[in-house]
Amino acid sequence: MSTHVMQLPQFRKLDPLSRRALEAARRAAAPSPIYVVGGYVRDLLLGQGNVDIDLVVEGDAIAAAKRLAHFLRAVMTSHPRFGTAHLRLPGACPRRRSGSRTLDLATARSERYPHAAALPEVQPAPLLADLLRRDFSINAMAARIDRHRFGPLIDPLEGLRDLERGRIRVLHERSFIDDPTRLFRTARFEGRYRFVIARGTLRLMKAAVKGGVIRHLTGSRIFRELYLIAKEPSASRIIRRLGDLDVLTAIHPKLALPAAAFGLLERVGRILTQASSMPLLEGAAEDEVLLLGMLYLLHPRTVVAILTRLTPPQGIAEKLAADHKACRQAVQKLTRAIDLRQSRIARLLDPLSPEARIVLLAGLVKGSAQEAVSEYLATSWSVVPLLKGGDLGRLGFQPGPIYRRILAALRSAKLDGRLRTKEDETSFVLQRVAQGVTIQ
Repeated sequence: MSTHVMQLPQFRKLDPLSRRALEAARRAAAPSPIYVVGGYVRDLLLGQGNVDIDLVVEGDAIAAAKRLAHFLRAVMTSHPRFGTAHLRLPGACPRRRSGSRTLDLATARSERYPHAAALPEVQPAPLLADLLRRDFSINAMAARIDRHRFGPLIDPLEGLRDLERGRIRVLHERSFIDDPTRLFRTARFEGRYRFVIARGTLRLMKAAVKGGVIRHLTGSRIFRELYLIAKEPSASRIIRRLGDLDVLTAIHPKLALPAAAFGLLERVGRILTQASSMPLLEGAAEDEVLLLGMLYLLHPRTVVAILTRLTPPQGIAEKLAADHKACRQAVQKLTRAIDLRQSRIARLLDPLSPEARIVLLAGLVKGSAQEAVSEYLATSWSVVPLLKGGDLGRLGFQPGPIYRRILAALRSAKLDGRLRTKEDETSFVLQRVAQGVTIQ
């Protein structure tokens, strides 16, 4: 096993929570050695933050995780079949991209795949065997956690050299056959880090796709990979790469995205960066937005068929299908509409989810409809009547559903610039009642 001069940061340069967690992990595993491994090491070497700390114990990882959970007051989930445990620290935010908030512990192990795409059969093994079983050379590095410091970088497969060259390389010929989810992971890392895929690895990817390995994956495993891709800032580039490699049509023959879909996904990404300044878009789940954008140009029946193949959690499947239908219908009405008053925009946008509003805006490339929607999302959304329920009571209206109808009619008129003052609103209500006009 070769070693390189340590290029990992010193403990004192880590954030306080990571320092505390790593030192506690060393104590929890003692007397067994414990190592930082995989993606955590990779991203430390790249100088990037990682929300997960990956740890390998040459011993009982679940027992160490129980002690560590006690030390850190963390929530623990264990998987005895694989000798792994997941810890979420107090105050952890699942969507946070920076600052370590979770720890994954595993017993050092070797793996055997009984057939293509099977979950592996594992058994305890030394650290070297654990590194040899991994997906890419850049994820096959480790460093022992010593007291307040890392040990030398352990790099038996020249992962550091590949990292310096910006290259993604798998470790053996059957890598994508044993675990076809690595096809998605390769494209994800290529897009995230702007790395290149090694020539031999690219050849193996194409052969695996052509050989039909993706049909062996369950829908839930594929959906999880797409879900992880949708969280990436470079999601549109990654999805395009999967399309070029025929991975998407291998998932489902009708998941053949037209060229326009990738432009739409890029616009979705740009809108997401501005969403915090638009209250009606705030709170949108980025992953759901990207998945909805990917499906947007497909026929609703095709979307249902694809979701059936992917088997996402029931609530997510229903929401994606409903958002897809509502978003497409709203865009069709807007692109055909002559009447683009703000009151009409409000009636179309207000019932939509934040995710659907983002995709709708991305779907309107240019023109008066796009301008009207942008105006509503930027400013008009905040327009409300000056009259309140108490004012309506003083005008002689009995509390009930009519209040909602009156206030909605007032807001529509106000959005269209027909009412400016409280007196205007009062006159509007009284005139409509006097004229016998139904307020709705």
